[in-house]
This record gives sequence, structure tokens and C-alpha cells, in this order.
Amino acid sequence: MTLTPAKSALPTGLIATAASLLLLASAGCGVSSATVVHSSTAKSLGSHRAKLVVAGDIACAPGTVEANNCRQQQTANLTNSLHPDRVLVLGDLQYQTGTLAAFNESYDASWGQFRSKTFPVPGNHEYATLGASGYYDYFGSLAGDRTKGWQAQTIGGWRVIGLNSNCSAVGGCENGSAQSNWLANDLKNNPKRCTMALWHHPRFSTGTHGDSTAVSNLWAQLQAKSAEAVFAGHDHDYQRFAPLTSSGKLSSKGLTSFVVGTGGRSLYPFSGSTPARRAAIAEYGVLQLDLYSRGYRWAFKTLGGKTADSGRAYCR
Repeated sequence: MTLTPAKSALPTGLIATAASLLLLASAGCGVSSATVVHSSTAKSLGSHRAKLVVAGDIACAPGTVEANNCRQQQTANLTNSLHPDRVLVLGDLQYQTGTLAAFNESYDASWGQFRSKTFPVPGNHEYATLGASGYYDYFGSLAGDRTKGWQAQTIGGWRVIGLNSNCSAVGGCENGSAQSNWLANDLKNNPKRCTMALWHHPRFSTGTHGDSTAVSNLWAQLQAKSAEAVFAGHDHDYQRFAPLTSSGKLSSKGLTSFVVGTGGRSLYPFSGSTPARRAAIAEYGVLQLDLYSRGYRWAFKTLGGKTADSGRAYCR
């Protein structure tokens, strides 16, 4: 396991009306915790609205022996023990090429028990099958329009936006693209106090694959509308980053982000570090996300039965 504990930072000149960032962190016995406060007047997360489980990079190819590099059944068991209201899956759900036959034989045998409550986004391995047809055939209407792969729902009072970071497969992610225009309209027409987004390729990562600049425009749009957090997979590890702008600058107006590529299909090493990284854990597990009317709590649960990173954050 590799763990970078959360760092403490207290801005000077904090006043009641200022939108600011407070990171209070403590680490001990391999556990990292933090509180992200966007307003000094925030005292309560409000009422609990929903419990989510978040993970990506899940099911090994059919016939793969469940061993050190293949733990989808164990992460499914962990997810089941948490009794989530909804399950957000972050792409690369079925290796290697995401055919419908593979989904039915491998993914369905483990994580299929959550299909009716799943909110999915596609990964690059899904598109190894032409048009990601296996993914769309398996999830049906849950995956949205099969020619797009983006969609949004209101869950627990939060706006949850699923985007397709396989940009070249769907006409791009840049400003003026169909996906960018759709996102702008959804953010305009569905203003919520609390908003999150999920896609497959992380904008920021210190894992094997590193940063994805292709999603910078989508990040900037979410940031402009004061969204809270973005969740991605692709790198097979768990990472949490302090609020960042689309260009990677630390800012209380930026987005907190999580990489949760720990759903079962192998683990990757870390390739470096960055001052913005608050946690880095190379263990299988899932992220429990509890949504409240004014914010959220997160807890990364490992197969070893511990909470390796946790905290809370308030909506802007």
C-alpha cells in the first residue's frame, strides 16, 4: 500500500462571507481524513439524502482466476455489505474488449447484482468493441443514448452528471462539441446547490496513465458553475486531489477530484506525486459517498476492512 495523508492548510484572513478552503487533516494507523469547507458559515451537512458506492476498472476477462490481480467478486461483496442506494461505475467495467458475452459472463456474475441501481459511464476498454456495443447492450437505457454516452440524473437532491471521456469516439470534448454544448445546457437548466460529475479518464492523476487534458473544457464548465467534485477511474489506484482549476492550479474555486480505479482489475503503481494530491492508496476497494442536502462525506473502504481515506465537504 502507498498512502499520502491529507495535508493541513488554513487560509489567513478567513471571514464569514468569503468562499475559502480549509483542509484539516489527520493521519494515523494508515488512515487519512480531511474536511473541505467552502464557507466559514457552514456548520452542518444537512439531512442525509443518499448513500452511493463509486468504483471503476472492475471485471477481468471471462475465465480469469480470481487472484491477486483480479478481485471483482470481492469488491462486489464489499459493495453489497454497504447497502448503497445507487452505484456509480467509472468505466473499463469489463476487460479486455467489453463484448456483451464478456459482460454477461464476468461483470454480471459479480457486479450485475447492482445493475438496476447503477449509473455507468464508459471507459476505453468498452470502445475496444465497435461503438462500445457490448456496454450499451448490457446496460440498456441505464447507459443513456448509445451514440453519446453522456447523461444526467438528480440523485438525493444532487445533480449527477455522467460524461464520456472517450472524446474522439463521440465527436470531441472541446468547446463547441456536442457533448460540451449538452453539458452547458444541463448546467443551465438544472441548477442545483450540489453538483458532481463522473467520467473515465482523470483530468489529474499521478498514476501510470497520468493527466488527461482532453477533458479540460468539461472541467472548466463544471468549475464555472461551482460544481463540487469529479470522479474518474482509468488508473488502477485510489487518489484524492485538493480543489484544482482546469489548468491545475490550487484554488478554493476549483473542483475536488477522486480517482477510484480500484474495482477489481489489477492495481497500478504510482508514477510520481504533486502538492495537490491529498491521498494515494494502492489497494482494492470502493468509495462510499454519502450525499447530504448541504454537502457530502467520503470514505474509501478497502478489502482489508478498513477506511483508508475519509472526510467531508460542503457544497458552495
